[in-house]
Amino acid sequence: MKLPDLYITSEYADIPPELYSDATGKPFSSCLLCKCDLLTPGTLYIIEKAVKNYKDFNTTDTIFEYAMCFACVEKFRGKISDTSRARIDIYFAERVDLVQRRERLIAAEEFDPKEWLSHCIIKGKRAHEFSEYQLYCQCDGTQLIFAYMPFMIGGEAMDEMMQLLSNETLGEIGGFMNEYFGVPPELEINPLDRPVLIF
Repeated sequence: MKLPDLYITSEYADIPPELYSDATGKPFSSCLLCKCDLLTPGTLYIIEKAVKNYKDFNTTDTIFEYAMCFACVEKFRGKISDTSRARIDIYFAERVDLVQRRERLIAAEEFDPKEWLSHCIIKGKRAHEFSEYQLYCQCDGTQLIFAYMPFMIGGEAMDEMMQLLSNETLGEIGGFMNEYFGVPPELEINPLDRPVLIF
């Protein structure tokens, strides 16, 4: 989605533990695709984590997670059909003003990642109200950037966006998910039900 360029000065924070890799308990250190070092200052990348809520047990489990450098993000975006990208852009434009949201949080000097991730940017509900949700953030080396991310999207909005994707895009996402993620059987979820959506 096309948004105005940002000129980041001091809008940084340490990456919070909830955005660490579950596999290592530490910040993501390499790109999922090209394996480049992500922790070098000046290396821009995104993190996405899909989380399942077990409300009865007051616990969560990660369905999938990854970090991807900007160069690989652009390559992945190139595989998404124009139709799907246009539909997702319209979906967001009609429901959330990411520019206004950022301006409001920055003006309030809100630099706690938990606040940026506390509510679904589409539905407004808190994470614990969803059976599943996805977290997104942008980072530079060891620092999280308060750009248009970080944000959280709940399962309801993900379901709606899934309906907007073309068969071509679903095929690309399915191939990507099958190649890079092993979904534990106990989660009983088709990877395509919670796709990678790179913004």
